[in-house]
Amino acid sequence: MKKIIAVSLMLSLSAAIFAGCGKIEDSSSDSDSEIKGQEETTAEVTELESWAPLVTVRERDIVSTNDEFNYEIFEGHAIITSYKGDAEDVVIPDEIGGAPVGEIGFYAFEAKTNLKTVVMPETVTKICECAFCGCTSLYAINIPQNLKEIQRGAFVDCAALTDMTLPASVTKVCEEAFTGCTGLTSLTIENPDLAYEAWGLEELPNLTVNTPEGSAAEKWASELHSGDNVEDYDE
Repeated sequence: MKKIIAVSLMLSLSAAIFAGCGKIEDSSSDSDSEIKGQEETTAEVTELESWAPLVTVRERDIVSTNDEFNYEIFEGHAIITSYKGDAEDVVIPDEIGGAPVGEIGFYAFEAKTNLKTVVMPETVTKICECAFCGCTSLYAINIPQNLKEIQRGAFVDCAALTDMTLPASVTKVCEEAFTGCTGLTSLTIENPDLAYEAWGLEELPNLTVNTPEGSAAEKWASELHSGDNVEDYDE
């Protein structure tokens, strides 16, 4: 195994956006200025549109109960669509509505700022878009051994998280999954073939990434933080 000690680049989403929205420079003609302004406006709109919520194209049948969770049953498993409580510690059940819990739905726990710990069942295979975004007090969450996918922005601004292990079952982590997780100091990746897709690790200070020695994950982690110390990691 290898340990890659990451140096913070101190980037942020806001800085990236502002960089693309600078002033229009003077040009030799008004028409040139107008064209340039249109190009910058188009670039800004394109960037913002890339963060538009994913669209659910199928009809949803959400069940609202007196319990903590709203949910829907889809293809034989339950999807947690929203958490209605305000507890600091949450245990998600293995089963709800007579079906195993397979997904944490998009925006299900969004901005639950009191939330500190979450225990997910091993039946969960997908953490959807922005599922835990804005959970600023969340410092402990397990990643199920059967998890396959972490979608876009799943843990955005979970600043209290300090460590996470992605099991070998995880085959896809989408962009900005860990943007704003400024407290994250340890990330272990057990799948040697897991590809990096702009997860937001460039922005995290004092991050140590643990990967299998000689793996594709080790290669991209080294390239991502070029010049960082690379040391042997003993299991």
